Amino acid sequence: PRYFFRIDEIGKTPNASHTYDSSGHHGMPAFEAGAVRSIGGGASGQWWQCDGTQIYGIPQPPPGAQPYSTYSVFYIGGFGFWVLKGDAINSNTYRHSNTWQPLYFQHHAQKEYSYLCNAEQYRTVYSRRSDQNWLRMLLPDIYYESAPVIDRSRYGGLKGELGIFLALIAFAIHPQELRARLPQMFTNGNWQTPGTFNHGRQSERGVVVYVWTCPSITADELHVYERGSHTRYYY
Repeated sequence: PRYFFRIDEIGKTPNASHTYDSSGHHGMPAFEAGAVRSIGGGASGQWWQCDGTQIYGIPQPPPGAQPYSTYSVFYIGGFGFWVLKGDAINSNTYRHSNTWQPLYFQHHAQKEYSYLCNAEQYRTVYSRRSDQNWLRMLLPDIYYESAPVIDRSRYGGLKGELGIFLALIAFAIHPQELRARLPQMFTNGNWQTPGTFNHGRQSERGVVVYVWTCPSITADELHVYERGSHTRYYY
């Protein structure tokens, strides 16, 4: 389906309080207004349209476009991704949202795919295939190294929350290359795995992803896309 999105670079505010998870990992942003700020760079401020075939930049969403979802994501070296449902630089988020959560996956009942989310029980994909270069592109090995290898085509696919998925796409690309590389990631109606380039998983890098519906597309249609009823992001 068609949709609009924006990926802004964010960072922890200097001197903001530090937060540790239950395992003692340092680096998770504090769950409080003002702990995260916009830092510019990357593709900050640039709106993109996915028209179902390709991705290209636009000045802004047209009249009739509606906010669909917002996710903030940080990468912390040695731990992985922290996810917040909402805009981490908007103080209202802290009144209406849950706290930062690790990146999680739902596992399909028939174990055929994994679903990206921020509230589940599984910290790794269910299974993988040996030919999935996209898996190494999108995720550090802590998210798949322990998963069983099942080299059958119907296993190992990826679905999930679109805002989280787009954040992972951004983290697969160095911030300075994001504007140029992003359109290469979706061509001919499919998510691609381009040749090797520098990933952007720098510790304490953060992004906030805004996803908006197109005027002719309903939120329900985007939800169907996320659930992968007809397709998956990657196979």
